[in-house]
Amino acid sequence: MLDAIKRFFQQFWSQFKPPRWFSWQTLIFLSLFSWGMSLLNSVLSDTEFVQDFLATMGWIFLTLGVGWALADVKFEFLGLTIYPGPWITGALTCTFLFEGVRDEFPALSFVSWPLISAAIAAVPKFLKRGPEFKVPDAKGRQELVILFLVSIILSCWFSFHFLLQDWLGDYPSILADRFDRSAFVINTARRRVSDSRGVLILNLAETAVIEQLEGRSLAETELWLFNVESRVADIETQILQRISSLEENVLWSLEGLVSGDAPRYRLDLRAVWQGPSSYLEGYFLQKSCFITQQPVQNRPAASPPTVSQVACEPISDLLPLDSITASQGS
Repeated sequence: MLDAIKRFFQQFWSQFKPPRWFSWQTLIFLSLFSWGMSLLNSVLSDTEFVQDFLATMGWIFLTLGVGWALADVKFEFLGLTIYPGPWITGALTCTFLFEGVRDEFPALSFVSWPLISAAIAAVPKFLKRGPEFKVPDAKGRQELVILFLVSIILSCWFSFHFLLQDWLGDYPSILADRFDRSAFVINTARRRVSDSRGVLILNLAETAVIEQLEGRSLAETELWLFNVESRVADIETQILQRISSLEENVLWSLEGLVSGDAPRYRLDLRAVWQGPSSYLEGYFLQKSCFITQQPVQNRPAASPPTVSQVACEPISDLLPLDSITASQGS
């Protein structure tokens, strides 16, 4: 058994033995050694400073070793010569630098990665053997300009991605909108009106209207409808207190429009969105409820009294707000 283990380590060492002490293989072994000592320290003594110092040295040795190993690696892609070394080294550098703030600032490492990688790729352009500082020639300066411009574009795209994710977290109703005219965003999932927070608001408003009008007399119902603005405003306040707090809540408003005449009234509940939208003035969702009078059951009388009954239709699709303005103007 011991002979087998000995042969394994001999074969391993023969495969990965550094050709000389000052080489990238030595740096990789030093990184593994540092992490091993850091792990051993956490098990035996748990000295936080020593553990963090050894782990930090492990990251530094690994980053330098990988950058050295990939310095001359290149491949052709679409007629372009790609050097993956700086990008991999930049990724390791960002992971090391921003590990402690990844939960608080998840976008920082991704946005910084192209810029740090470009800076790493630019260092050899300013050095010559010695090492001594040098000014890149015209071709080198042109390559650096292109490299940094591409890196800035990539950083902007990463930043734009995380910005959209933040928007969708604060304003989930954006997903219910149309993206067919967007120059940057493509919605790969099928658009659903139910993604709009207005659907939740209207469903809760329907429940509140039914609770307040169902079973009421015609006189009580007409008094409620006569004061529909204040009644709907109270319902809106109650709904916003019940649903989860999001940034977009202040961009929603609930309106009520009464039409018709006794014994059949129509109440149009509208959830109006005035936040970011593909519609110029915003949009609204509508749920139409019909209030009719039905005789009271199990009341033996020649003319039994009637009470209100509420029936609501499904919620409409997104309707542009300018359609209201146009209809009011006509």
